[in-house]
Amino acid sequence: MSSHATQAYGMTGSLALRGRTLEGRAFSRAAQLLNDAREMPDDRLLAIKALRFNHQLWTILQGSLLEDASVSGSTMDASLHDNLLSLSLFIDRRTAEALTNADPALLDALISINRDIAQGQLASE
Repeated sequence: MSSHATQAYGMTGSLALRGRTLEGRAFSRAAQLLNDAREMPDDRLLAIKALRFNHQLWTILQGSLLEDASVSGSTMDASLHDNLLSLSLFIDRRTAEALTNADPALLDALISINRDIAQGQLASE
């Protein structure tokens, strides 16, 4: 199979994913990208790409949380909602810090948080 066909097949498989599985894989991917950047501290472009991907993922989550808060009858526990929103603000601050400071240790918390969320989402499939 050509590389283009393989890539297209992989993208089609991703389109079939829903809900928690999709979220779990997205957080797992973010953790892996950040971990790759952590292991290659001299490749600043890799770190920037990983941080941007992570930021986009968390921005989507923030938007979803804010939208969910405005809908009456939300199914998410209020405490969980507030904790995730607070966590997303920490992610924003740490991402900004990691973009301006090349210390790879700044990625540790981001990696750990993403892995924990991925495990939780994938375990509840």
